[in-house]
Amino acid sequence: MAVSRTTPSSSPRSSATSLDLKVGALPGVGDESVRLLERLGIRTIGDLLWHLPTRHLDFTQIQPLKQLRVGKEQTTEAIVGRISERRTARGQLLTEVELIDPADHAPTRVRATWFGRQFIKQRFREGQLIRLSGKATFYGPAIQLASPNVEPADAERVHTGRMVPVYRLTEGLKEGHLRRWLHTAVEGGPKRTPVVAEVPDALPPAIRDRRELLPLSEALKEVHFPSSEARLIEGRRRLAFDELLTLQLGLAQRRARWQRDARAPALTASEDEVSRWIGALPFTLTAGQRSALAEIRADLARTIPMSRLLEGDVGSGKTVVAALAARVAVASGTQVALMAPTELLAEQHFRTLAMLYAGGGPSVRLLTSSVGAADRRDILARLAAGELDVIVGTHALVVEGVTFKRLGLAVVDEQHRFGVRQRTTLREKGLDPHLLLTTATPIPRTLTQTLYRDLDLSILDELPAGRQEIRTEVRPPEALPKVWPWLRDRVAAGEQAFIVTPRIDPSDGEDDAPSAIGTYEELNARALKGLRVALLHGRMPAKERDAVMRAFADRTLDVLVATTVVEVGIDVPNATVMIVLGAERFGLAQLHQLRGRVGRGDKRSFAVLVSDEAAESERLQAMVERKDGRALDGFALAQRDLEIRGAGEFLGDEQSGVDELRIVDLKDVDPRLARETAEDADAILARDPTLERPEHAGLATAVEALWRRYALA
Repeated sequence: MAVSRTTPSSSPRSSATSLDLKVGALPGVGDESVRLLERLGIRTIGDLLWHLPTRHLDFTQIQPLKQLRVGKEQTTEAIVGRISERRTARGQLLTEVELIDPADHAPTRVRATWFGRQFIKQRFREGQLIRLSGKATFYGPAIQLASPNVEPADAERVHTGRMVPVYRLTEGLKEGHLRRWLHTAVEGGPKRTPVVAEVPDALPPAIRDRRELLPLSEALKEVHFPSSEARLIEGRRRLAFDELLTLQLGLAQRRARWQRDARAPALTASEDEVSRWIGALPFTLTAGQRSALAEIRADLARTIPMSRLLEGDVGSGKTVVAALAARVAVASGTQVALMAPTELLAEQHFRTLAMLYAGGGPSVRLLTSSVGAADRRDILARLAAGELDVIVGTHALVVEGVTFKRLGLAVVDEQHRFGVRQRTTLREKGLDPHLLLTTATPIPRTLTQTLYRDLDLSILDELPAGRQEIRTEVRPPEALPKVWPWLRDRVAAGEQAFIVTPRIDPSDGEDDAPSAIGTYEELNARALKGLRVALLHGRMPAKERDAVMRAFADRTLDVLVATTVVEVGIDVPNATVMIVLGAERFGLAQLHQLRGRVGRGDKRSFAVLVSDEAAESERLQAMVERKDGRALDGFALAQRDLEIRGAGEFLGDEQSGVDELRIVDLKDVDPRLARETAEDADAILARDPTLERPEHAGLATAVEALWRRYALA
């Protein structure tokens, strides 16, 4: 998760502590490492402690060398035999170590191999007893441990033989080094006390005791280097509790402040006008769309600013509801801003609105970074003069220099993808405009009552007529040699495909998770050679990403190998195949979103979820589960995800798509935790609305830090 200089539970410190020391004060952290860590926002030892693992590798299962189980992650001890190094046909250095059984000192069929790890031969010697953790696979008649973690058998368990943390990295930073530095900070060392013990705890002891939560320093220790899976869950629960409580306090205070102080324009339109607009649409509104529009109109008619979330599956018609809400605002003499997370989506929304408003509707223009200087000046002048009704854009709408004469309604599409900072800046550009957020990300109802307490909710739970079901299959990686020729057939038939991976670069982690760059290179060289294959990921410049997506939408590309940047994207009706590699690494909401990228046209569409856990994963089986003869919709899948994961899986992942909280993934929160923090926040604010009491000083600081991080103070 991303790191900021202020921890979730930070409280004022009267004097400097080890937490304030530069990270270079830790043993082994040199000048180059300091520069690399700074890229991750890590400047002090305190920052380092809040650089939390994205997940853990379970290497607690200890197996004798001759009893290794193929396909399982496990730990074994072995004596180093012959060490050999050679170059592969692609020029990579391959180090191979023969492993000898320490029980009888006999040679075995087991080998350990590493690519590009020169240190193996330098660090380990023949005859040395070592401990290795990794996944065993067959390699001809032999068994191979490919790129296992390794350390001397008599060394403290940091990289092997335990629950091993996996961290977000940056190019040039080795995971083993980062893990070792964090182990020193968390566990201490010879003549060195653990720095984690100095982390201040802002949570009132009464709440900690009542909720049976770990002390904060202990929770951090268990999250980084858990003593057991149960203790890891306890540690995560404590960190998640702190962040959710802070969020609940902040949201409750903000809503109270808005309802007390804010004054929005009352926006209305007559029933005859609205009926005429609806009657002119080229399709019939669903019952859900009519209900959502009625709720929005009721909000718009009040002087308290609307804060409503419009939630609906991909294709459920959210844009049409937003377009009708915009007409109400324009009919009352105000302007409307609609923001999307990418230029491509903004262009798509602009085309939709231009079609819906053709023949006498509101004036609408598109403002993105691609608009020419002359057009931009004209648009800005017309916005400031009040001559332009509706403006569609991206973050360009919240930069300095964009002024509205009277902004009445702001619509933010895919609100998870749009930062809190931009939303609030937009609100500040008008006289407390009404705010309508839209998302296709399913949010379980249990959470909307607590976590999204500053928003009212409208749900579109039915799809317009004519949408076809996408055939979904779950397959193991061994099926890929059959999948690729089938994909070539689909392309030969004039169709297009997405291939999505959980990781950008193979070097981003020490396990073998599929990566976009690695998959792109391999498919281009072999299975899909000759097809028009392109690469798309979040580290590419935005303009380059947009150019690739435009080329795909224009059908000048056949296959797009990407990360989850395609999760929210433009319609490509010709795309009929979604292949997700490493599918077990995605949440159900994400898999559902990815599947929704295909099936936009009239051709039969397919989703193939590829995973080592194809046979046993409850989550993946839910993607093919059927109820009343139909696949589960996004809302049912969101609820199933909570049921399957249960309490404990609170920590977000760098691929989650939610960048607004450090610890909690807002799409995947335990409802009990959300409920408990809401109750405690309400009780605290009932007694101390401004958090002025001494026992709440740490909480007040944490709320201020949360809002400051998103420019909401």
